[in-house]
Amino acid sequence: MKIPTNTSSLALLLTIALGFIGNANAAGNLSPCKLPGVTRAAKCGVVDVPENWDKPAGRKLSIAVAVIPADKPGANKDPIVPLMGGPSEAAIAFAEYSVGQAESLLRDRDMLLVDQRGAGKSAPLTCNTYDAKNPQSSLRDMFPVALIERCAKELSSRADLTQYTYTHFARDLEHVRRTLGYGPLNLTAGSYGTRAAQFYLRAYPQSVRTVLLNSVVPLDVVTPLTMAKSAEGARNQMFDACAADTACNAAFPDLRKEFSEIAQQLEAGKAPIARGRAGEWFRSKLYRPYSSNDLPWIIHRAHAGDWSPIADTIQAGMAGIQSEYSFGLFFAITCNDDLAFLREEDIEPESRGTFLGDYRVRQQLAACKYWPKVSPSTDRTPPKVSVPTLFVSGANDSASPLWFTQRVAPNFSERAEVVVVGHGHTEWNKCIESLWDQLVRDGSVRNVRGKTCEAVPRPPFKTK
Repeated sequence: MKIPTNTSSLALLLTIALGFIGNANAAGNLSPCKLPGVTRAAKCGVVDVPENWDKPAGRKLSIAVAVIPADKPGANKDPIVPLMGGPSEAAIAFAEYSVGQAESLLRDRDMLLVDQRGAGKSAPLTCNTYDAKNPQSSLRDMFPVALIERCAKELSSRADLTQYTYTHFARDLEHVRRTLGYGPLNLTAGSYGTRAAQFYLRAYPQSVRTVLLNSVVPLDVVTPLTMAKSAEGARNQMFDACAADTACNAAFPDLRKEFSEIAQQLEAGKAPIARGRAGEWFRSKLYRPYSSNDLPWIIHRAHAGDWSPIADTIQAGMAGIQSEYSFGLFFAITCNDDLAFLREEDIEPESRGTFLGDYRVRQQLAACKYWPKVSPSTDRTPPKVSVPTLFVSGANDSASPLWFTQRVAPNFSERAEVVVVGHGHTEWNKCIESLWDQLVRDGSVRNVRGKTCEAVPRPPFKTK
């Protein structure tokens, strides 16, 4: 074998050599472990990867992995691999939820959980976005710039923050797959995790057997820009549902009028919460019908002068979310995959006439000023693949509206699409589970294409 002398070839050889070392070490380092809420046996360990794949001799990251073995010996080598949303959620911490969805598939397939770089147990990029000494500040800012600036400086002292986008996670996941000796993966992803799936599909289509995309997010859409109009549609759906519900309409016959009047109070600065912050909170509550069923009651209380249901939940939510999300990873991804492509002239038309307005966009833009930029910019070219894929969408999803699926799905030649009436963002039920089960067992969409799921009744509204 001729030894190459150019730098790139030497780097390639070094990467291959490091890969073989990683294979030997990682495969032997998985040891029995207990996953929260999971009764099944599991094995946990780490797979080391370069922080910068173009500099394999540089700083290393230990990617945390957990394997839940299949029930049957000699299981298939195509594991179930959940890709988490956020972006910044950790796969291992959500093991109980993932296992619950895939129970029947785990009879003859492993589940592979991988905490992506920057999240969970894989060199987490933890940022505190809540000021416990000044909790009132969370009623004004979703992303306090002083805290974000401080966090970016602290994290930059121990991490190259340009190396934590989905492009790098895709390379990590492929390395983990090879290291653990698996064949093509059965990916399942929801929300922002569907972007991770699309990055992986684009780079390694041969390494994917099937895909479930629940509430898909397109690669080439600036997501904060779509939030104001999507939330407006969901709010109107909620108002209409209350008006059509006997108990809700009886309790809150003037709901639209009351909402308009509290909006005026917020606009005039006569409420204890900033208008934009309240708008963002309402938007988050509108993700799913069941999370919005107390909004008429909350609006009515605010109209009567009691803002505590909103203020208390904002503060409690911001305090609690710090342990669940790696906000450093959130900014590393969204600032480079989304905000880097935002055009100033697009903001006003997309926010005009909405309750949220440009608040969420401006908050993220302000935070991203302190975050290192990837150069060159992230590639947002959508994947065009023939991997069997099931798209699941909720007709009442304010975060991933139906046009998101219409934008992505045509790029997948082997696909099936299901829209569940009454479902919101990334919701799940037995019908979806059975279709996914069929997709994975067949390795094809032939038996799920054209199938539907029954409409899901809206949960009852809180009236007192």
